[in-house]
Amino acid sequence: MTDASLAAVKIVLERRVRPGAHRSFEKWLQALLAQAATFPGLQGSSVLSARDDYFIMLRFGNQADLERWQRSPEVLDLLAAAAPLLTSGEAGHVRTGLETWFTLPGQRPPAVAPPRWKMALVTWCALSPQVIALLVVMPSWVPLPVAAVVSTAVAVALLTWVVMPRLARLLHRWLHGERAQQ
Repeated sequence: MTDASLAAVKIVLERRVRPGAHRSFEKWLQALLAQAATFPGLQGSSVLSARDDYFIMLRFGNQADLERWQRSPEVLDLLAAAAPLLTSGEAGHVRTGLETWFTLPGQRPPAVAPPRWKMALVTWCALSPQVIALLVVMPSWVPLPVAAVVSTAVAVALLTWVVMPRLARLLHRWLHGERAQQ
C-alpha cells in the first residue's frame, strides 16, 4: 500500500433540505451518524448547518475504509431514503487534508488537490506571520493555555476566511500546475 492509501480521508456530504422537511431530515441525519459510528475505520464526524444547507463530514482512517462504508447496503439505503427530503444533494467530496483551504470561493473543488508539499508550504507561509504577530500583541500576563486558545482561534479564523482564499486565488496556477488551465 502507498502512503496515500493509508492516509486519513474526509468525505463532505452537502445537502439542501426541502421546506418543511427539517424534522424528518434531522431524524435521518441521526440515523446516518449512528450507522457511521458502528462502521470500522470511522474516526469522527461533524455536521455544520446554515438554514436549509447541511454539511456532513465523516473522517475515515483511509480510502479503503471510506469506500467500504460508501458501498455498504445500509449506507446506500440511507442515502436513497433522504432523497425525498432534499432539494439537492451530491454524492460527496472526498478530502484528505488541507485542500479545502485551496478551493477558490464560488468554485467547485478541483478533482485533484494540489501536491501536499505545496499546500503545506503555502499554509506555513500564511500561518507563520500570524503566529509571530499574535505572540507580539498577546499580553505577557495572559496564562499560556488562554493565550494558546485565543491565538489559534484567531489564526484559524483568519486563515479560513481571509488569508487562504486570497492566497488560493493568487497562487492557483502554481498550486495546480497544468490542471489550472483545464
